[in-house]
Amino acid sequence: MMVGHWRGKALVWIVNLVFKGKMMRAGELSRRLRSEEGSALVLVMFIVLLLTILGMGVLSATIGGAVRTETRENDVQSLHLAQKGLDESTAYIQARLAKMTDINPDKLEDVLRGLDKEGLNVSTELGVGSSGMIDYIEYKNKNIGGQTRQYYIDVEASALVNGVQRTLQQRITIDSYPDFLKYAFGSEQNVYLNGAPVLKGNIYAGNKLIVSNRAEYTYLGDSSLTKVTMFPQIQPNGTDTANSGKVYVQSLENIEYHTFDQAGSGGEPEILSESTDMGQTIRSILDIDLDKVNIKDQKKFVQINVEESFNDKLVEATSPANVIAAEELRKQLGKKNKSELTTWLRTANLISAKPVIPPPVKPSQNDGENDAAYQTRLVQYNNELLSYHRFFMNMNQSYRVDGNLTIDGIDYSGITFTDTAKRGSAPKWLVIDGNLNIINNKPDFVSIKANILVTGNVTIKGNVSFDSTMFVLGSTTVEDAVISGLGTGTDQKELVLISKGPVLVNRIDAFSNVDPTEMNAFFYTDDKADLYGVGSIFWLRGGFFSKGDLTVNAVLGNANQPAGAVIGDKLLFSEPQITSPRARERFRVIYNYNVYSDQQSSLPRVRKVNISVSPMRLISAPPQSPDATTTN
Repeated sequence: MMVGHWRGKALVWIVNLVFKGKMMRAGELSRRLRSEEGSALVLVMFIVLLLTILGMGVLSATIGGAVRTETRENDVQSLHLAQKGLDESTAYIQARLAKMTDINPDKLEDVLRGLDKEGLNVSTELGVGSSGMIDYIEYKNKNIGGQTRQYYIDVEASALVNGVQRTLQQRITIDSYPDFLKYAFGSEQNVYLNGAPVLKGNIYAGNKLIVSNRAEYTYLGDSSLTKVTMFPQIQPNGTDTANSGKVYVQSLENIEYHTFDQAGSGGEPEILSESTDMGQTIRSILDIDLDKVNIKDQKKFVQINVEESFNDKLVEATSPANVIAAEELRKQLGKKNKSELTTWLRTANLISAKPVIPPPVKPSQNDGENDAAYQTRLVQYNNELLSYHRFFMNMNQSYRVDGNLTIDGIDYSGITFTDTAKRGSAPKWLVIDGNLNIINNKPDFVSIKANILVTGNVTIKGNVSFDSTMFVLGSTTVEDAVISGLGTGTDQKELVLISKGPVLVNRIDAFSNVDPTEMNAFFYTDDKADLYGVGSIFWLRGGFFSKGDLTVNAVLGNANQPAGAVIGDKLLFSEPQITSPRARERFRVIYNYNVYSDQQSSLPRVRKVNISVSPMRLISAPPQSPDATTTN
């Protein structure tokens, strides 16, 4: 009973405790609810503030982005406007030089010094707050030497677009050397490489380059003869980095090749660009990699004008009083035909005459003349004979010869100028109004050290040493000649022969099977040219270039005539023609870059110049926007 009674009390106590606890929690909750009245407003205000801050941030970023975009647009527009100023400056220079259809390198510097920005404006459609201007066009200096005759012009242009200014500078380089001197072999038209010539240096084809492994030749009047051999080889010249064995063409479509089998069959024309493996094909037909093939637009080829160059040098020979007198005389000569030129030469007397006179006659001892008196006359004769032999030696001024001149090493020992007359700042000229024949049948070499103008034809035979530049209005024949460079050791000069008419080079070491002496010469013709290394061996250190088509035919190894040959017989060649390594080439040209430094004062004028521009250089950078940051 007692236990049940206490259990009942305990139960009542627990129930009361729970009830009181609930009552207390309800009151506490009520009190708390009453204390949090208005908190929703605070929360809403907090959220509104947060959204306002975020909105301001987005707005600020949007405005800043717009400002930066506008600044960047101003940057780009000012840069483009300044670049437009440079482009207009370059176009202005090109237009000024384009009016000069024949450019005299010696006078080009005066023209460039006269360039200025007067009258040049940089137009813009960007509106108010935008302007561009050419700050200056300034001739700086020149570089003459090596393979270059370059003139430098600095140009600066600036632009202002909505407060953003940019200034750009650029260097313009003008090259006034004729392009033909930069190649070992080439033509302004087609170049035909038939058979196995070796060309060490760069080559140029102004139209097509046509290659085959079959040489054509003429023997005993039969011009239908052929010989299948190897393809040509293009190589670096070994010493000049600018002549690394490159091929300059108009396009890959302009390289055509013909492959003949050993029986002479085949030979269908194929185009390099249509080959499935152009790299392998170009290695097969020219022995070079594809990256050695370069595209050079013929419009950018700096041509030579032979007649105008001839007249330039003729004016130089007269030693004009001033630039105005020289220009006036140049205009007069440009209007004369050949007969009128002869009349002018012989009547104007602006160039001292050097008449060709007969040799002195050896005196005989007169009856009753004592030995002493006769010996005196003999000494006088010997002195006169020596002066006669040296009549064209050691000249120090320009002269003219009326009529033909023959240098044979017998009557006249040679033609030489002093160093100052040959290559000084005002070089002198020997003007031959007729034909020049250099024919030496002696083993000793005849020396030709002179700048020479020939209105007629030139013939070169025998052993001749040259340090000479020749301009020839007629044709040129080089036959059975050994042309060496005048000088000693590594300082040997060369012949630069520029002919209006054709240049014929034949029977050089005909049917010889030993290594020949290289000809030290650079030939140019306004005509077409055909060269052979079949029966002859043609080794040239210098170059050969033609305005018309240029064709070479060549084989390898030895070449001999058959015994008792009759018309229709063929030459006998080394067999097999296809070997590894290749047999000795019978036609070889090695480019000589020293032609520039050796003959520079007498090199010709050009029709136009090469103009190249360097990368633009930023002088003033745009200001940074206020919110820009820099990281170091």
